[in-house]
Amino acid sequence: MVIILKPGADDKAVAAALQGLGLWTQVLGGAGQAGMLSVEPHSAQVGVDQLLLVDGVAEVRQPPSPHPRVDALPSIYTLACRSGAQVTLGGPDPVLIAGPCAVESKEQIFDVAQHVAAAGARMLRGGAFKPRTSPYSFAGEGDAALQWLADAAAANGLGVVTEAMSELHIADVAKFADLIQIGSRNMQNFALLAAAGAQGKPVLLKRGRGATVLDWLMAGEHLMAHGTPYVLFCERGIAGIDPATRNTLDLSAVALLRHVHGLPVVVDPSHGVGRRDLVVPMARAGVAAGAMAVLVEVHPDPAKARSDGAQALSYDQLAELASGMGIAPPVAIRGAAPAYGSRFPEFYKRTVAERRRTLGIQAGLSATARDYLRRGGLDIDLADKMSENVISTFALPLSVALNFRVNGRDHVVPMVTEEPSIVAAASNAARMVRASGGFRGDATASVMTAQVQFDHVQGIDAAAEQLRRRRLEIISAANDAIPRMVARGGGCRDVDVRVLDREMGLLVLHLYVDVGDAMGANVVDTMAEHVAPIVKSWIGGDVGLRILSNLPLRRLVHVECDVTAEMVGGPELADAIARAGRFAEMDPFRASTHNKGIMNGIDAVALALGQDTRALEAGAHAYAGLGRDYRPLSTWTRTETGLHGALEMPFAIGTVGGSTQAHPGVRTAMEIVRVDSSRQLAVVMAAAGLASNLAALRALAGEGIQHGHMRLHARKSQAIELPAKKE
Repeated sequence: MVIILKPGADDKAVAAALQGLGLWTQVLGGAGQAGMLSVEPHSAQVGVDQLLLVDGVAEVRQPPSPHPRVDALPSIYTLACRSGAQVTLGGPDPVLIAGPCAVESKEQIFDVAQHVAAAGARMLRGGAFKPRTSPYSFAGEGDAALQWLADAAAANGLGVVTEAMSELHIADVAKFADLIQIGSRNMQNFALLAAAGAQGKPVLLKRGRGATVLDWLMAGEHLMAHGTPYVLFCERGIAGIDPATRNTLDLSAVALLRHVHGLPVVVDPSHGVGRRDLVVPMARAGVAAGAMAVLVEVHPDPAKARSDGAQALSYDQLAELASGMGIAPPVAIRGAAPAYGSRFPEFYKRTVAERRRTLGIQAGLSATARDYLRRGGLDIDLADKMSENVISTFALPLSVALNFRVNGRDHVVPMVTEEPSIVAAASNAARMVRASGGFRGDATASVMTAQVQFDHVQGIDAAAEQLRRRRLEIISAANDAIPRMVARGGGCRDVDVRVLDREMGLLVLHLYVDVGDAMGANVVDTMAEHVAPIVKSWIGGDVGLRILSNLPLRRLVHVECDVTAEMVGGPELADAIARAGRFAEMDPFRASTHNKGIMNGIDAVALALGQDTRALEAGAHAYAGLGRDYRPLSTWTRTETGLHGALEMPFAIGTVGGSTQAHPGVRTAMEIVRVDSSRQLAVVMAAAGLASNLAALRALAGEGIQHGHMRLHARKSQAIELPAKKE
């Protein structure tokens, strides 16, 4: 691009202004000529209209591109495959393409295809015709391999990528390939490029070992000039000077094509480095540089591969790569999505990557959720908006409690806690209860309580009676403060008046507000502040506090379960658990620890789901303290077959608003737990509390709480090398 300056324009001033737009320039022209600036090719892309607005710029001349068809390639392309799969290239998620260097047998490619699909790859690669340096090396199984490759891909809902070596068999390859591969040795085989273009199919074009970027782009132009609708440029390494790696993977070229030219680019780290131990990190680097797809080789037994075994990944390494890219397996085109469930036997024995992958499949997690599980954490800018005086973020483990079945539905229950025994105990107790049908429960409507305090009210009994008579007026005034909540079906449902002290003239007005799926604190506080001056104008006195109560007696959850004596360890242990429950009913000292065991489970789920743990704790303990004595929130009674447990408590939670929308980890946890409303979530969370309670009582009544607790603590301690204490 050349920029012509107006007569008398200061070329340095114009160059500085252009640099501010990301353009780097050099001065052209001589004495007596209009000033000209040449824009260097690595500059940013800026529209001509924007350049003409720069003071001193008269004209912008753009030399014609030698590859106009390549320049016009779309940024996003959907590849329709023979198997029925739809593969989007250039979307928000990178695409994984994997398979063996060469198709060696029907059994081999079918086995590979299953593992490739399970890892989350969208396309199966495999060579039927292989270019080899030695004429005595395995050169592929030819036409038979094409059929095996296509059948294996179709059986697993994958697309097909395979190489055409010659125009003599390009038509045969095109019958089976969804994406025709042109190898690096054939990048400038112009007869082959013309024949491939004539097939009218998308092409994956590998860069030659000694090719410049311009050579590469011009090869793409050859393809498109002869009919290829879409070219995916594949960086597979150029000739380097160090024999430690097979080639030098040119990630700068990846970035150049994607971010400067805006072209579709894929990276092949297998050929780029030639060593399987470097393939995974280089694949990640390629994605970071801008690759929209990763092409890798995988083999059932790399040591026995008939070609390129040294760079082929094992199945475990392929799974590691997929997890690192945030990829979850696609659903087979002809199959149904896996049924969501909470039973994952020996889940704790799997690696973290395997757990994430399994959960991603079973829960059908979005790409965003899978990406969060892979990287975790919280962006510091978002953290700064969520709190005050932020200096960093603080991480805790995000785990899942398994085996939960609540009201006939399975739920994987996310938990955030540093205490491993909480997750293990809740999962184990849920497994015991599951054998008897799981947990049953219900929650009342999401009615929160707002309090408006009035002091020094004269004639307090008459004032209280007046407010009771004007109940409908108060409800109407309250709803005027929250029109959006009313429009969503919520709003003030009832009022109540309490006289707390006649001598002081202390009266409290209660507003009962249905807040729907929100926790509701802001809604009820807004309503209380709106109603207070209106009511004051009726009864006089001084307005005091206007705020919600964390003891919402009209927002309760109830959950119960049965468990057989055999599941808890036998009749004697079932008797002991029932006695422990009675102990808590009789003694507030025991009841406080009993309730703490319930809140162990509830708080861990609440943290994962962005709930207000302080409000839940306050409501729970206040409810337990109603009446004369502090009592347990749950009861356990002996039945003919085992035990019956029941839990009731106030439960102010929400599935909308606050952290449920702002925090990516909370959004991910909501995807995992799969609930339809805050009332359903309340029952699931209460079930987690009752499960934690059962597990604690069973441990206390049996081997003692410390046995399993300390065993898990020991594992945690062994994983952490604590610094030596200084004297």
